Amino acid sequence: NYKTLTARELEVLTLASTGLCNKEIACQLQIAERTVEFHLTHTYQKLRVASRLAAVRWLDSQQAGKE
Repeated sequence: NYKTLTARELEVLTLASTGLCNKEIACQLQIAERTVEFHLTHTYQKLRVASRLAAVRWLDSQQAGKE
């Protein structure tokens, strides 16, 4: 669930949801592109989803629930 993601994983997923590619996310956060991939992979595992799109949809549903 939402609380199982680290702050950094959530930050990376939020940036991914804006359409940024991994390289752009890495530049913005001043981390290695491989680190972005690492965070996204763990995010997918924690959310039990298989893709970036599914993770972004999950994030959208969580944000909609807060409104």
